Amino acid sequence: MKEGPKTKEVIKDFFDFPWKSMIPQVKKLLEWNLVSYDRDTYALTPTGEAIVENMEKLLMSLNVHEKNMDYWIDHDLSPIPKDLLHRIGELGACEVLEPNLPSIFEQQEEMLKRIDGSSHISTLISIYHPSYLLPYSSFLEQGVDVNVIMTEQVYNILKGDTHSDITVSSSENTLSQSLKREYKKEIEILFKNGNSHISIYRQAVKPVSITVSDQCMSFSLLDKNGRYTNRIILSSEPTAIAWGEELFQYYKKRSDILND
Repeated sequence: MKEGPKTKEVIKDFFDFPWKSMIPQVKKLLEWNLVSYDRDTYALTPTGEAIVENMEKLLMSLNVHEKNMDYWIDHDLSPIPKDLLHRIGELGACEVLEPNLPSIFEQQEEMLKRIDGSSHISTLISIYHPSYLLPYSSFLEQGVDVNVIMTEQVYNILKGDTHSDITVSSSENTLSQSLKREYKKEIEILFKNGNSHISIYRQAVKPVSITVSDQCMSFSLLDKNGRYTNRIILSSEPTAIAWGEELFQYYKKRSDILND
């Protein structure tokens, strides 16, 4: 009845159940003013509509939690605003993307497949790794609009890489330095391309990462011990993409636009 009034025949056929056995439940709905009856047609009352909507949200939320219960139990959900957390059911048929140890970059490759062909991409970067920058520079060169939020710590590292020669230091191994040299061009593209819009997030509370495009959304959180687990929640459902965009905008409103 959420889609509109229904006759008893339609209701009976939908449930595939004898109407006589349904009469007691229908009478209760009428008595509680959740359903109205007129000209052999049953319809939800305004109160009934409100309850149905809330029941749907509850069932959606329970479904999301049940399918990925281990993730929700193990991770810190505090970076998700309460309003969005209450609407967690909008993630729909989400999945946990976890890389296999022999090939940790499979996770990134899978993400690239999901967002390939997107017209715009929004991402929050709070963990620095040179290889994370390559996809965004490639998208920018293709004319894709890219909105980036990065923490002040990540921003300082990237600006240091673009404004100085990278030399091996005692605090970093040679592989890390080699990767930085290889991706210096990509870092410069990220800062200088006209389709790149960068904001700096300086507050303490943050998810590890957020990525939203018109194809899919994903985010990751620290576990309850404050450790990075490299496990990503991912969904391609339209409601999840809209939910992810709200999460991104929540942090963008709390960030400073980079002018230089």
